[in-house]
Amino acid sequence: MRRGFTLIELLVVIAIISILASLIMTANQSARRRATITRAKAEIAALESGLEQYQQDIGTYPEGDIANVVKVLNGPDDHPDWFGPYMEFKEDQLDDKKRFIDPWGNPYQYIYPGKHNQYKYDLYSFGPNGKDDNGQKDDIRNW
Repeated sequence: MRRGFTLIELLVVIAIISILASLIMTANQSARRRATITRAKAEIAALESGLEQYQQDIGTYPEGDIANVVKVLNGPDDHPDWFGPYMEFKEDQLDDKKRFIDPWGNPYQYIYPGKHNQYKYDLYSFGPNGKDDNGQKDDIRNW
């Protein structure tokens, strides 16, 4: 009599392992998505903090787009009341136009003065889909 596993037994074990692996991969992708969204929220909060420090020293918020925000927060700036840098950016956080990019590779959006009454400026990311949803759906924003 020969000892060993039958083909059916091997296929059942392979099927069970495949099911478990797919469950783990699904949970991993969900955790990775949540972590990326959390990173974008943290970066927006850091930008807000830098902008508030800048406003305390200069008396106003920077005008222009996110590239100008990067420039004035990182400095140096010619303004006599500038005491930065208020935020430092790594090279891999900036695109080729020196705009601060979100975890999905799209530049953060900065609008001053803000379009929303309760905020002085609008600061947001297009989120995972990379499309401007006017601050809705998956956009990550400060308002």
